[in-house]
Amino acid sequence: MTVSRTGRAARLTATIVAALAVVVLGGCGGDQEGGSGSETPSPSPTESPVASEQPDEAQIVEVNGAQLEVPADWIVTAPSTSERATLGAPKDASGHSYGSGIFNADITLADDTEDLAESQSKVVPDAKRLPNAKFGGQTFFHFRELEGAESLDTYGTVIKGSEVTVAWGFNSKLATREQIDGYINQVMPTFKFVG
Repeated sequence: MTVSRTGRAARLTATIVAALAVVVLGGCGGDQEGGSGSETPSPSPTESPVASEQPDEAQIVEVNGAQLEVPADWIVTAPSTSERATLGAPKDASGHSYGSGIFNADITLADDTEDLAESQSKVVPDAKRLPNAKFGGQTFFHFRELEGAESLDTYGTVIKGSEVTVAWGFNSKLATREQIDGYINQVMPTFKFVG
């Protein structure tokens, strides 16, 4: 799948999730932050807004040889190991989730991660390139786009001729930047490529 199709599908899903959350819950405040395109180590996990203990068991989600571990209280929709998976953040005390991620791995025409990042920047020209991050020994680019109530974070890398992308969409009116990063950091550091 090309970056263009992946980016559009991720943005559409994130838009739907954010719109539903806004309609159901209304707005709360949130803050925004930026960065540069240099590489930094993986961010450390922060606490999510759910006030319950983290479950001990995790769900292993595999898409075309790429794996993520997702906490047991997340909602995972994965048709098979060869198609994309949707990773829904856990529901809060009122039964609502603030966002989700689309996990995809497929063949690519990109030569490497930087080439894939350049393609991604053309698909979402208003997105800000943040520092690269390392997960599972792989360097991922990171773009963030803020559109109204939507906070879209896209991570991507190229491994052995395949692109791996995780496009996260959260409602920034319902969750703070720290909470959104906390959700993302429950999953991204678990990345593995098993081919």
